[in-house]
Amino acid sequence: MTLNPAWDVFFGLVLLGKSLWYYSEKPKNLGISLTRQIAFYVGMVLALFIFVGPIAHVAIHKFQFHMVQHISLMMLISPLIVLGSPVNVAVNSKHKSVRKIIKVLGSNLLIKQLFRPEVGFVLFLVILLVTHFSPLANAGMINPTVHEFELILFILGGFIYYYPVLEGNPKPFNVPYFTRILSLFAMMLPETMVGFFLYSGNHVLHKLPNNVSKDVGLLQQHTGGAIMWALGMLIDAGWIALAAAEWIKSEKKLVGDE
Repeated sequence: MTLNPAWDVFFGLVLLGKSLWYYSEKPKNLGISLTRQIAFYVGMVLALFIFVGPIAHVAIHKFQFHMVQHISLMMLISPLIVLGSPVNVAVNSKHKSVRKIIKVLGSNLLIKQLFRPEVGFVLFLVILLVTHFSPLANAGMINPTVHEFELILFILGGFIYYYPVLEGNPKPFNVPYFTRILSLFAMMLPETMVGFFLYSGNHVLHKLPNNVSKDVGLLQQHTGGAIMWALGMLIDAGWIALAAAEWIKSEKKLVGDE
């Protein structure tokens, strides 16, 4: 089982195109801080490593690398991109066509509902479960195209989930800081439990590529579960701390305005 190089080209062009667009908009002139710009570019670079090259090709037959992709896209890259304020940049774009697209998308009732924190939470949770404990998970281990589809789900689900709980972009709904932090805390449980079940299982929970034995597959599953269990909690703790810092900053601003 091998990955079609066309996927490298596709993801490479998409990521390069988005990065060049962001740079061309001169986000500094739109009030986007250097820290947020760096977050966006770091997210793009990490996404390039995950989507294109050795990791992407190894991950289709080594489960632990698939878990690295999963954690990176859903829990690290997606929130970094959100922090880069790309929608804020698009809303104020110097290109009329970009502003028009954002306006059309923003006026769509269904799309707006996706960015409710509770909807993003459920969507993130469903993606987390079906990509590891369902027929889709099995198909992703033996079909490279399905595997790549899962990666797209990871980054889209992560972006939708983190959008309302992190600052940096216009929000269709007001989300209290308490709700944001509670959501981030609550998401730690299913993430760590997925890692725990993968790590502690005594049998392989998904189908294996033809060239991978059950013993090797189980070892890979345990390794991937350990990565998910440990890194997931560590990364989540960082986003909780950031959300708490944003809450404190907001409260201080309110006190200062009084």
